[in-house]
Amino acid sequence: MKKQGVLILCTLCIAAGACGLSAGRREKGPDSTADQEELLPLRVAVQEYYVSSPVGYIVEKGLDREYGLELELVMYPSGAEQILDADQDVYDVATIGASFLYPLMEDQAVLIGEHIKSTGADAIYVKPDSPILGVRGFNPIYQEVYGDPETVRGSTILMKENTTSQYLGMKWLESIGVKADAVEIQYMDLDQVLQNFSEGCGDAAVLAAPYSYQAEKDGYVKVASTESLYVDMYEVIIATNKAYEGKTEALERFLEVLLYANRQLEADFGEKLKACGAWYENNGVAFTQDALRKECEDKLFVTEDNYSIGQFGEFEYKYAEYMAAIGNIPPASLKNVKENIDSSLFCQAFEQVYERR
Repeated sequence: MKKQGVLILCTLCIAAGACGLSAGRREKGPDSTADQEELLPLRVAVQEYYVSSPVGYIVEKGLDREYGLELELVMYPSGAEQILDADQDVYDVATIGASFLYPLMEDQAVLIGEHIKSTGADAIYVKPDSPILGVRGFNPIYQEVYGDPETVRGSTILMKENTTSQYLGMKWLESIGVKADAVEIQYMDLDQVLQNFSEGCGDAAVLAAPYSYQAEKDGYVKVASTESLYVDMYEVIIATNKAYEGKTEALERFLEVLLYANRQLEADFGEKLKACGAWYENNGVAFTQDALRKECEDKLFVTEDNYSIGQFGEFEYKYAEYMAAIGNIPPASLKNVKENIDSSLFCQAFEQVYERR
């Protein structure tokens, strides 16, 4: 059982100020070089998308070497491909979105970090003349959410299955008292969601960045979002079982340098734009400056200022419970998910980076 004793350990580490690496390396800080110590190799599964942009910044600035690491980036088209290799010894850690769930439930990997918080990039959109826009705050808990049973029942909603987009879409229906069987849900890839919606299909579309930004540019209206539904969503770091069991020091250092990079980028929005744009350019991803700016505004790199360590794992387990409730994963797999969420390394790294400002 991987999680046993983790919260107690985490609390004790923070209280004692003894987390992370040796005091000697703490005193040297990230500005020193690692020439006098052997670099620890670590293979990082990345995607060409925003989720991996801080890792690109780390390598570009040579921060990995300053933290005693030698990162090898292993590129994947998406999380769907990353999880296929979770038990194949192709990488040690992965920057990943909602696909994290499957290697956890299969007992192939451990969630060790939350590094990006989505505040508004995932949202539900309708056309400007939609009757749904005639009702706002039907549920007093969600004052900024549009729609009610009368305006939404019988609607056709487009979304992508087995994603946080589906999770958000169902949260919207739940918030306004509409059961899933009272609407028609059509599942498709996100690019097809926007394309079909633009061609007149559907009454509402659940979208994530960058498609949500294009929807707004095209004049569609947001009826609910992660913010208005009070849903915290995170993109995360998972470690393979082999790395989790045999590369503890390298994982600690990786989480430290990641949090250090996060702090640097969140402290300078211009640098954040530059770093994320460079990641896209280096990987041949087309983007506009407007969309890039919006994504950087909506997706926060986790820092002390926007994150509480005590919430670690809450979103992931709630997401797993939801997926089990709708039949997407076996309920029995929730035990593995819970046991494969370990906050200890992240807690240590968080304390190490933010103990002195």
